[in-house]
Amino acid sequence: MTHKFQVGQTVLPAHPRGANPGTYVIVQVLPETSHERQYRIKSLSSATECVVGETQIKAMVAEPSPS
Repeated sequence: MTHKFQVGQTVLPAHPRGANPGTYVIVQVLPETSHERQYRIKSLSSATECVVGETQIKAMVAEPSPS
């Protein structure tokens, strides 16, 4: 299966509950495990990096530009 997200894409935690629930960027697409596809993500507001499963993040929706 293909990964839903790409390196450089901005994402948000699907269920923010940690100390740093802000915006993240995908820095590495990891090999698929027996459970789900995984990604290494980095916080845009701090040096925090972590590995998350595809169900733990969602794509950041772009704001529509004013007409």
